[in-house]
Amino acid sequence: MAVLIQRAQLLLQQGRYQDALTTLKQHLSTSANDIDALFLLAICYLEMGKTEEGEQVVNNALSFAPDDDRFLYLKARLALNKNQYNEALLAISEAVAIHPYQADYFGMWSQILLFKKDYQGALQKAQEGLAIDPENLVCLNLRSNALFNLGKKEEAFSNLHEALEHNPENAYTHANLGWKWLEAGDHRKALEHFRESLKLDPNQQWAKSGMVQAMKARYWLYRQFLNYAFFMGRQKAGMQWLIIVGIFIFTQIASKVFFPLYVLLALAALSTWLIVPVSNLFLRLNPYGRYALTPQQIRVSTMVGCLLLVALLAAAAYWITAIPGLLAVAICSGVLLLPVSSMYAPESKKNKKIFRIYTLVLAVIGLLGITFAFITNDYANIFVAVMLIGVFLYQLLANYIISRE
Repeated sequence: MAVLIQRAQLLLQQGRYQDALTTLKQHLSTSANDIDALFLLAICYLEMGKTEEGEQVVNNALSFAPDDDRFLYLKARLALNKNQYNEALLAISEAVAIHPYQADYFGMWSQILLFKKDYQGALQKAQEGLAIDPENLVCLNLRSNALFNLGKKEEAFSNLHEALEHNPENAYTHANLGWKWLEAGDHRKALEHFRESLKLDPNQQWAKSGMVQAMKARYWLYRQFLNYAFFMGRQKAGMQWLIIVGIFIFTQIASKVFFPLYVLLALAALSTWLIVPVSNLFLRLNPYGRYALTPQQIRVSTMVGCLLLVALLAAAAYWITAIPGLLAVAICSGVLLLPVSSMYAPESKKNKKIFRIYTLVLAVIGLLGITFAFITNDYANIFVAVMLIGVFLYQLLANYIISRE
């Protein structure tokens, strides 16, 4: 039976997770409590993105081996996948208490603190891991991330180059360096490292998404949006809200004091929601860029493009004919752009579903508003008003959910 475990380990190293899963299940059919096989099985589920199945295996193993640090480490990884940071911290601290000489555990601890935006704490844990293993690539990468977020960019780059000296063919380090160059404003160097990362590992999703961002960063306007997104991403949820509220108050003051500035700020705020799908629309026109987009990004950019076109055509037609129903079409199509552009933005499936249902309800209300406008010749009817209020509330809800994630 040990032969089956060795085969499963080999399949895991080759990235053939489904074959490894089948082999392990064959072994476990006669040795249900083999702890090594259960560990490999949980890793299979994790790599395949099957979090619930992985949790069942880990919880089952911990029920009869509560002091096995390997399963506590996996428990932390699973909790991190679900954005349950406190549970992840508890699990990894228990793993470290049992086995304090495993550098990867400190790497996991550092990663959780990075997600919590505790950059100083993340730096400390990465350094503790490197004290155990100075060449640990996970800790070297995470120390770099912590240094970058603490504003020590030169040290961060130096750290990543050190990691590449240890292992020049590490796809993750190249992807990490690509993101650092992108955040530092050099999309050309970023592209080089994303390309190298994908050459080494064509399935590296982090490098793929970085490649898309770097290609879009060729446009000046998109680079400004990226700078804003990176800045906001470094802030904690409370600070993000303070900035959003501050911008809102400043906009209201501008509307009373200097109206052109108010229009400029309003357009800037609007662009933060629309620039991603609109830039994806441009990327689709690129002979190579369209292959970099996911089906979901293509779907959203198509919907945004259609809504934008309808809104512009309806506004032009209203300007010529003065038919109120056409103005309702322009208004409803225009405001629906906001929820459509962000309905896939949340990380969790549950929140994605909430956003999609909310958007669908707004679309139905908009259609009622348009129909009512053509019947009554009144574009400012109750349904259009409800839709406008609904979109405003959607923005607040979306900001709250996305900032929490």
